[in-house]
Amino acid sequence: MNGKTDAVTVRDWLKLPNPIQEPGHELIMTVMLVSRMLSNAGRLLLRKSGLTEAQFNILMLLKYQFTDGATQVGLSRCVLVNRANVTGLIDRLERDKLVQRGSQNGDRRIKIVTITPKGLKYLLVAEASYFEGIRKVAEWIPATDQKKTGQTLLHLCKLLSGNIS
Repeated sequence: MNGKTDAVTVRDWLKLPNPIQEPGHELIMTVMLVSRMLSNAGRLLLRKSGLTEAQFNILMLLKYQFTDGATQVGLSRCVLVNRANVTGLIDRLERDKLVQRGSQNGDRRIKIVTITPKGLKYLLVAEASYFEGIRKVAEWIPATDQKKTGQTLLHLCKLLSGNIS
């Protein structure tokens, strides 16, 4: 792909009858629309693996970020899902033998979650279609623009984390 598309506005995409008056509103609507579409595409890509987005997220964290395991609290700080759901999510992953919980240095109060060989197998299947899908999406945006867009969106995250009221 060459990364060029016909210009379209959120108004056009959503088939809204009237123009959006506030540019900031249009920007936020665009970000939310893209987020929803990426989430839907992610679910479709992961369907073959039998993993949900949240399960995939946990397994990816355990494989690439916390290779020696992580506490549930540590994982909850990094997940892209509601933190309140992490315990139930890990319970289901453990039930399916995709992760295991163990004690840290013999301290039974601190549980460390690690990925199991079965979890790695599931993740390998999921990664294949997931990364292929990411490459297809990313090829539409030049590499320099990808980095700039990512930085702009992270700046927006930083602003929002300041509890804008």
